[in-house]
Amino acid sequence: MFVGRKKELAELTADSKKSGIPVVVLYGREGVGKTTLAREFARERNCVYYLGRELSKEEQKRYFQEVLEQVAELVNKAVRAALSATATEAAKAAKAAEKICFIVDEFDVMEKAYKDFFAELDAYVSESAWEDRVMLLLISSSTQWVENQMVDDMGTFAARVVQVMKLKEFTFLEMVNRFPGSTTEECITIYSILGGVPGYLDLWNPSETVKENIIRLMLLPGGPLRKEAARFLKTSLRELPFYNTILSVLAEDEPKLNYLYNRTGFSRAKISVYIKNLIQIDVAEKYFSFEPKKKEYVMKGLYGISDRFLHFWYKFIFPNSSALECEAAEQFYENYIENKLYEFVEQTYISVCKEFLVLMGQYGKLPGTFDQPESFYGKEGVIPIVLTGKDGKLLVAQCKWSAEPMTGTDFEDLLKRTEQLGQEADYYYLFSKEGFRSELSVVASGMDNIELIDLESL
Repeated sequence: MFVGRKKELAELTADSKKSGIPVVVLYGREGVGKTTLAREFARERNCVYYLGRELSKEEQKRYFQEVLEQVAELVNKAVRAALSATATEAAKAAKAAEKICFIVDEFDVMEKAYKDFFAELDAYVSESAWEDRVMLLLISSSTQWVENQMVDDMGTFAARVVQVMKLKEFTFLEMVNRFPGSTTEECITIYSILGGVPGYLDLWNPSETVKENIIRLMLLPGGPLRKEAARFLKTSLRELPFYNTILSVLAEDEPKLNYLYNRTGFSRAKISVYIKNLIQIDVAEKYFSFEPKKKEYVMKGLYGISDRFLHFWYKFIFPNSSALECEAAEQFYENYIENKLYEFVEQTYISVCKEFLVLMGQYGKLPGTFDQPESFYGKEGVIPIVLTGKDGKLLVAQCKWSAEPMTGTDFEDLLKRTEQLGQEADYYYLFSKEGFRSELSVVASGMDNIELIDLESL
């Protein structure tokens, strides 16, 4: 089922209308939906598709020549049709016609053994009749190569690229559309386990329980995601033992650099290199706190796992790998996942609340115009969400993912932590999975700067 990606489809359509032979590079991690997006874009167009494979130069050239001939045949048909039409008809047809879409998937692998690939393609395109008739859509799963080496490897061909588009995971709002029969709580839980990678979400069966899905996908010997973490990391990284160490420590959710240093025994320089590589492939992130007036309260040097699937894996499964081999899958789930999963989902709930506030801002439903949501990491407590208004006013939010409703004491705790900012907040948004105690509802009803938002309002 194709959902979302409206913005990306619109950008590809706009690129296809550019004069000449527009070249678009579409890249992103495996499973994020690049090929699916390309096929949806090409669905109502003349399209030629080629999947790059690791072959010798001679074999690669032979296979690629065959698809070039397919493109040439489509171009020749367009040329013949234009020549046989009247001048007026030709002008109208040229204006209305969609360019032929030539898709080269995993194009980066072709350059490995075929070092002249881009130079020869540049020469071929220059001598072809592709002008205003063909667009090239080049797809790659190698984020590091695209961001660090592609332009150099392309040489003069790089000048033809009109856009480099990085396809990211689904946001929560996009992901929800894939599970129309699931509750908001169920969707947040799925999102916390698999993230927004379409290739993973396709494996989830909404008619099964969370327990049944986790067992089937990750815990059974033949589960499709049982070996996915190691496989995915090996596609981009070397020295997997060191990255396993870093990720397993990060999954303990003690984000300070000093904790990493003390737990791993690695030098700070070594940790910095590994973290940088993990950040580049969107697996880890460095947390930047909201900067308040009282800057001395801010915690700095914070790191965590940004990839939700890997966070789940290294939090629950990787540390207990020995037990996974010895215990039945159901027993493993009950011993190592069941009682800790609920708390784990809270971080995803916070990100969902941030998305909600951004959406409300876009629809003019917030009490002003605000910058992007941030989090405040204070030495005396964290504030999950802080927004700064263009007028300097502050909006702070608390997010409670608990089996108990939010209470007046929870709100007082937020007020106490807000003191670290050095100024009072002007607006308070309180998110709670199980709603609110009556005393808090009464307080909020008498004030115009407090908003109570339950789970079903998201």
